[in-house]
Amino acid sequence: MTLKVLQDVDSPVQISAEVAAANNAKVLAAVQSAGWAPFHYDRAVDGIAEPWRAHILWNQQCQHVAREFYDWFDDVKPNNKLPMMLSACGALVLVTWIPQFQCNTDGQTSGEVLPKEKQLQVDEEHLAATAAMVQNLTLILTADGMGTYWSSGGQFRTPAMFEKLGIPTNERLLAALFIEYPETTGHPKERLPGKQRNNRSNDSQWLREIKDLPQNQ
Repeated sequence: MTLKVLQDVDSPVQISAEVAAANNAKVLAAVQSAGWAPFHYDRAVDGIAEPWRAHILWNQQCQHVAREFYDWFDDVKPNNKLPMMLSACGALVLVTWIPQFQCNTDGQTSGEVLPKEKQLQVDEEHLAATAAMVQNLTLILTADGMGTYWSSGGQFRTPAMFEKLGIPTNERLLAALFIEYPETTGHPKERLPGKQRNNRSNDSQWLREIKDLPQNQ
């Protein structure tokens, strides 16, 4: 079950060096294993075929961003939960994807010129592959006993944050995956379910079995 875990910025979780080293190694191995997700098209950027990239912030970097958050972003609401989520996690993995077709400042599309339908197909494949990679990662971490929360990212999606974290501007954020280490100590954490958790439908509403097919006359 995915949960949004919150901790006061002034009282972040405490993680010993031994626990951090063990869990950091597990997270790194999980990201590497998640990278075996299938992808259809060679994105071919910097000699890399995969359409995704993963950027990891460990606990100390997460807490640094939490402390600086309101100095970096003065247009956010005081109750923004990202600083508290950063203060509660052991690591944060930012998973981005690289669209095949992008416009430059003059509105010109980069890359091979293809019909619009084909462009959409290629980028949909890139996006689906990256989502599969993220899902792999959540499953592996859950199996390792770690909590996860897949966030859309909020301010982590902005050019300003990309610049501060050194993320190339041709990438787009798909997932900010907050990871809770089970051995952390400190003040009690607050855990909130995802906002859509209680909106789930009965599977009969979205599941359809195809049985009757047209017959040749």
